[in-house]
Amino acid sequence: MKVLFVGNPSDRPTDGGGATFQRALLGGLKRMRSSHECSYIQPAPNQGMVQPVVAEKSIDFVWFMSPYHEPVEVPFGTTVWDLGHRQLPWFPELSLSGWTFGLRENYYREVLPRASIVAIGNGTGARSISDFYRIPPENICEIPLPVDLDVLQAAAADSSVIESTGLKSGEYLFYPAQFWPHKNHITLVDALAILRADGSSLKLVFSGSDKGNRAYVESYVNQLGLQEHVGFAGFVDTNILHQLYLNAHALVYASLLGPDNLPPLEAMALGCPVVSAAFAGAREQMGDAALYFDGLDAQDLVSQVRKLDDAALKQRLIANGRTLVQSRTPDEYVKKIIEALDRFAIKRKLWGPSNSYRHPP
Repeated sequence: MKVLFVGNPSDRPTDGGGATFQRALLGGLKRMRSSHECSYIQPAPNQGMVQPVVAEKSIDFVWFMSPYHEPVEVPFGTTVWDLGHRQLPWFPELSLSGWTFGLRENYYREVLPRASIVAIGNGTGARSISDFYRIPPENICEIPLPVDLDVLQAAAADSSVIESTGLKSGEYLFYPAQFWPHKNHITLVDALAILRADGSSLKLVFSGSDKGNRAYVESYVNQLGLQEHVGFAGFVDTNILHQLYLNAHALVYASLLGPDNLPPLEAMALGCPVVSAAFAGAREQMGDAALYFDGLDAQDLVSQVRKLDDAALKQRLIANGRTLVQSRTPDEYVKKIIEALDRFAIKRKLWGPSNSYRHPP
């Protein structure tokens, strides 16, 4: 088949995981080997660029690489990252602001039933698509999120990078996440308060762009008198981000939304142990490569962090994480895409290349 891959119109680094995902996937696409004739387009939003390319190149199938869609006159695949508006509708960023509940719902109700292939990270996500939108399971393709090992595993720890900010290697917990309420920074602050009250010298470092909730988190930190022990690094470049992982006591990943997430994979690739909220899909994504806590229970998080005092357990988590990410590369992600396209090509063979979905009168 002639396949057109469509990127995300928004590809700003401050978009967080979405931008990281797209960069990794593009690398995999450039290296792929396939019997399909593949091309790529980076659309501009609301410009209707995709269908003209489909017509010009006689495309047989379009794969939308992100939750973005334009009407096309050929079969298509679509990518779902999460269905947070259905699972956590009380959060304003998932219902009231930006991509509102109504906009999300209209998008998924229009796109998912018409998609030939719906890609999502794991079985937990696949079941949510079936449950919420009655999509046949055979139309859903489980493809775990990829992480770019070539970039990550080339990084080496350099404590001098973080020492310039007043941090010491191994003496802080790290959480890279944009400041959305569902990212759950507050529970981490509560956990740090418990740890410090019990005599721990650990600090807490946040990185990520502000999406409207940072001022509230900062005020909460001040309210608890923890301003000397919580760092707000903001959006940082890749080298500093890697050093924050490499020198951390652990990644504490508090997001309440799954079904899978990129930062835990990045941490594992860099040899940083992971303590993660047990969001829906977390255990399916990470298995025995992480410790898990009830996402809204600060005391449970404290209990899991304390387990890392066991050096043998900590090294086992690191080893399990490094093993896990070997199967989560962009090339593996693209391989699963190609396998899905191979299966669909058998169906596409049933009508000629000049036919479209529009029938003659």
